[in-house]
Amino acid sequence: MSDIKQCPFCGKPVREDENVCEECKDHMDHQYTTDFLDDDRINKPLPDLLVESDKVDSTPPIEERLDENNIAEPSPEEPKRRSKMSKGIIFLILGSAILVVIGVVGALDIARSRNSEATQEAYWMKCVEENTPLSYSKYLVRYPEGNFADEAEKRIRASREEEIQAWEKLRKSSDINAFYAYLSENPKTPHLDQIHLIMDSLSWNTTLKDNTADAYKAYIENASLGNITGAHVNEAKEKYDYLSQIVVLSGASLESLILDLKDFFKKMSENKPKDLLKEFTPKAFYYTAEMSSTDIVASISKKYTEDKIKKITYTLKPESVFAKQDNKGIVFVDLSVEKEIVYNVRKKKNDKLTQNLVLKINGDKLVQSVKLKK
Repeated sequence: MSDIKQCPFCGKPVREDENVCEECKDHMDHQYTTDFLDDDRINKPLPDLLVESDKVDSTPPIEERLDENNIAEPSPEEPKRRSKMSKGIIFLILGSAILVVIGVVGALDIARSRNSEATQEAYWMKCVEENTPLSYSKYLVRYPEGNFADEAEKRIRASREEEIQAWEKLRKSSDINAFYAYLSENPKTPHLDQIHLIMDSLSWNTTLKDNTADAYKAYIENASLGNITGAHVNEAKEKYDYLSQIVVLSGASLESLILDLKDFFKKMSENKPKDLLKEFTPKAFYYTAEMSSTDIVASISKKYTEDKIKKITYTLKPESVFAKQDNKGIVFVDLSVEKEIVYNVRKKKNDKLTQNLVLKINGDKLVQSVKLKK
């Protein structure tokens, strides 16, 4: 017989004096010797002396129970392998989930990127349609690193350069309509204040030239609208108030005026200095300059002598007379006269011409001004 035992759970050999199996750490209180396990007697039938109940006992032999225990009891390495397999599966599942999440996030980023580019392109097309430095500046504010940022900056520079060249050409112009056209195309121009000053000057010069109530009214309205600075608004209002009260002479008033005019030109034709002095105000404007009535009469007599004029005949055309009277009794007259000049020199041919004149006559029927009508 051997003094070696066998562990019934792990099957490893154990010495007789050992009480614990080194492999599975089980106590050896109920261990069986190997020679007992190898004894053939365990397979022989039991004696007939056994009771009937023992004969039908279905308890399996010790070897079978030992074998079942050996089969059912897992080895210590098997849980470790299962644990490793379980961790691998978990890592595999986690890795797959992470990949799915990354894919979804990537797809969303691509979709957002495409949507953002489409929005940016639509905004850029709107800026191109407006085609102003302001619209391109708005694009740069919204998309400082956008796909069209360089193009926007380029167009702003080009637009500003064109505006500078156009302004340099315009500022030398005396056509007020050209300034209106420029402002309609460049409402945000940096030269706005200067343009309004220039337009105000041009507008006022035109108003003075027209010298009508309607002209002064138009100047005042333009100033109120902000089209011009309106530096002369107060003067324009005074002139408008004055001219708006001027009435056109007609009927008996006009006929009386025509008679006075015929008498004036008759005395001019007679060239009598003393009589002419009575026709002018002490200070009057005569053709080119303002002078005293004495100087006016003297200049007329001097012309007769220098040009060797024998006679000048003035004939008023009554149908040409157009007269207006203001609230102070001043009459403004547009008229035409035929002027015939006869010289003392036979060889010199007589002159005959028509003059269009503008006369200003005060309430005492004295001439304040004689000018050639432009």
